[in-house]
Amino acid sequence: MQKYYINSIASIHPEGDGDCSQLHACEPDYKMVITNAGLRRRMSHIIKMGVACALNCMKYYAPSQMDAIITATGLGCLSDTEKFMNALIDNEERLLNPTPFIQSTPNTIGGQIALLCQIHSYNVTYTHRGFSFETALIDAMMRINEGDRNVLVGAMDEITETSYLIMKRMGLLKGVKAGEGAHFFVLGKESNENTFAQLKGVDTFMTQGSEEAFGKRIDKFLTFNGLERMDIDCLMTGKNGHQRLDTIYESIESRLFPNACHSTFKDICGEYQTASAFALWKAANILKEDAMINNILIYNHYNNINHSLILISRDI
Repeated sequence: MQKYYINSIASIHPEGDGDCSQLHACEPDYKMVITNAGLRRRMSHIIKMGVACALNCMKYYAPSQMDAIITATGLGCLSDTEKFMNALIDNEERLLNPTPFIQSTPNTIGGQIALLCQIHSYNVTYTHRGFSFETALIDAMMRINEGDRNVLVGAMDEITETSYLIMKRMGLLKGVKAGEGAHFFVLGKESNENTFAQLKGVDTFMTQGSEEAFGKRIDKFLTFNGLERMDIDCLMTGKNGHQRLDTIYESIESRLFPNACHSTFKDICGEYQTASAFALWKAANILKEDAMINNILIYNHYNNINHSLILISRDI
């Protein structure tokens, strides 16, 4: 089987701000990354995060080395969407500024990266709710199977006051910290001296089934990738503080992986639809730094509907 290597990573994320209900990303000095001041001023919060993160991830690569750009987002450019909708109401649907509308589309970040770097290759954005990032990863793996050598794949989402209030009123944030962030990876066909890990597999499934059904799905996924439960050194789960939803993770930890070390990630980055991208960034760093860890399984679900498994290994 073709192997997939994570050869570069970058992330802009929160740092787990204590008791705050909204975890906002710790942003870098964008002037150092996006040097065009005019372009930078026209970019919204999420676009700057996504573009800067992607450029940092590609800093060791020439644009000609990127065979594809694949981005993912759960809700897209919310602040620009809000600007456009407010202008639509305030101006009674007349004399509208097209810029917020153009920049409100989910594929804006992927397009901006391509324009800035002059990358004339495959460019696609996935907006599949809790599966957005996982779908992008699967597409990147398929591209490598078809001959691509390096694929830039990433995910980003932002939180605004409006989106936070809507999700809170819908009951989606009971005991949960809302988050945001941008995370990019260069997935390669071959390993190099900078390789962090091997991406072994990705699986997604939609269900509100029993814990037994989840266990069978995990076992099937591990078997397909040539591993057993005992081979997993670290299980990383998407616990977010929601008492009912976290019981799923706790059951998987105690029943299936009692001997593995257990880790979480949403206590740092918060809850959002592409938070699993931060989990992959964190897991890749663990493999790079801890020689005792060889296999990490990331299990995440979004509202107990979108379930996903990501397996990475030191086997490079």
